[in-house]
Amino acid sequence: MYYALKVWSDISPLNFHEVAGNDADIQIDFTKADHNDGYPFDGPGGTVAHAFFPGERFTAGDTHFDDDEAWTFRSPAESHGMDLFAVAVHEFGHAIGLAHTSAIESIMRPYYQGPVGDPLKYDLPYEDKVRVWQLYGVRDSVSHTARPDDPSQTADPPVLLDLPENRSIVPPPRDAPNRCTSHFDAVAQIRGEAFFFKGKYFWRLTREKHLVSLRPAQIHRFWRGLPTNLDSVDAVYERPGDHKIVFFKGLKYWIFKDNNVEEGYPRPISDFGLPMEGVDAAFVWLHNYKTYFFKDNRYWRYDDHLRRMDQGYPKDSTLWKGVPPQLDDAMRWSDGSSYFFKGKEYWRVVGSDMEVEAGYPRPIGKDWLVCTEMQSDSPATEANNTANTRLHGQHHADHAENGYEVCSCTSDSASPFGAQPSPSPLWLLALLLTLSGVLSYVPL
Repeated sequence: MYYALKVWSDISPLNFHEVAGNDADIQIDFTKADHNDGYPFDGPGGTVAHAFFPGERFTAGDTHFDDDEAWTFRSPAESHGMDLFAVAVHEFGHAIGLAHTSAIESIMRPYYQGPVGDPLKYDLPYEDKVRVWQLYGVRDSVSHTARPDDPSQTADPPVLLDLPENRSIVPPPRDAPNRCTSHFDAVAQIRGEAFFFKGKYFWRLTREKHLVSLRPAQIHRFWRGLPTNLDSVDAVYERPGDHKIVFFKGLKYWIFKDNNVEEGYPRPISDFGLPMEGVDAAFVWLHNYKTYFFKDNRYWRYDDHLRRMDQGYPKDSTLWKGVPPQLDDAMRWSDGSSYFFKGKEYWRVVGSDMEVEAGYPRPIGKDWLVCTEMQSDSPATEANNTANTRLHGQHHADHAENGYEVCSCTSDSASPFGAQPSPSPLWLLALLLTLSGVLSYVPL
């Protein structure tokens, strides 16, 4: 940690001092799974670290590393594991206020490209020096006029829209499904993000519809309280009102508050007034905030506020014109539409309509999960790609008063779908007011 922080303090007026207690500007922690900051880690692979941007929130500046990862330090470039120094320099860049950039040589690119060499000899790329100088100024002992030999390397290239080659060095589980060739057991919007469930695993998309990781995470590691031998789920939805999360499997259901199961569960689905036949799909319709359950060619409407089924149900699902029977699942999305999933395709129903929009169905993999028609991410393919692990970061918007709060980074490659926006001038002003020339950090 000392060497990674020193990279930034060597060129700027920032000074980092170790302090005791919990009052440091940057608190560093190695932790696992849910660690009470709203951004749980997901075990080996997937999300490997995240850092909170500066601001007024109590988490501002904090930097967390997933303790389930195989971290390395000053190891050969071909060694297995995640280079702690490279990841730490990147994350501390976020902690002091830097967003991602597409500059080829920058340590703040959205992609991690392996070890950066000996920490004692590492020289921060000129692009990153300029950006930190714009925020804090130049340390007196540093010449800000010294430019790299090849100035063209600092120019921003076109935004990377193609999916980079997946070269994760973390071997995927042997039973991990292929997101591009699978149909899904359940799909849900939870806390504004999309979750695609298959077998014992799930993929997660941010509010901006960016795939967090190509590698799926294990359900039971994320939602504690589900049986460890659970082989799949049938349907999932977030309850309106209290925002608790409901999981269905067979004739039972579980209710979660955040990532923890409520006491007294599982319980029978007859609590909802549903027949003891199971559930294919469940979602909350934004038109009336009622919960709709689908099974085969019938559907029910449930009032979560009154905790009772509406009268006159079930009804024939053909009333939803164009929606196929025997769904895999359904969900609402932030665009106000309802989405219905079956096999490898999905259908969209706009607003308060009950008829599928023209142009559907469309492929799930291509539109949601960064797949192409010929793409495969099977374990055999991934296991052979062992060089240049890449780190993909996502900004989670709408979580902080200043715009951005946290940058989560993963050990797989994914498309950024466009350049990351830069902080606004007002945000930079707030940053300069809340961070002085002296920062401190808590020891490990």
